[in-house]
Amino acid sequence: MMRDEPNMAWERFTALADSYGADLYRWPAVQRDAAEALLASDAARADGILGCAGRLDGLLDHYRTPLPSAALVGRILAAAPRPALLWSRAKLWWSGLGLAGVGLAGAVSGALALSLATPALLDHRAADWADGQTIFGDVDLDGTSR
Repeated sequence: MMRDEPNMAWERFTALADSYGADLYRWPAVQRDAAEALLASDAARADGILGCAGRLDGLLDHYRTPLPSAALVGRILAAAPRPALLWSRAKLWWSGLGLAGVGLAGAVSGALALSLATPALLDHRAADWADGQTIFGDVDLDGTSR
């Protein structure tokens, strides 16, 4: 291929005109220079291709979609899903409150069990505890129970 020859084939030019229309500014930027070079090489052929694309552009620009009928709008609104009822939202809140209540009951029962398991801690007159002594038994410094 020579340097002055455009690097776009007419098939590609036609496909781009069919896809993007007659206005080269709507075409991808990377294709414009090659399209303009091809346009300059055979303006009559390019004008024929762009003329067809321009007529289609004009038809598409002037096409208007008719408004939907009132009956169609009514059928669409009738088939639309209904908003959630207040009761279904309340069930969601009650289930969340139930989970929070279970967690609170577990924390209270754990605190009660710990306080019943350690009566010596409640007695202020109890002897001082040695290092490594816990309410569950003595623990050696290496972490094992005695």
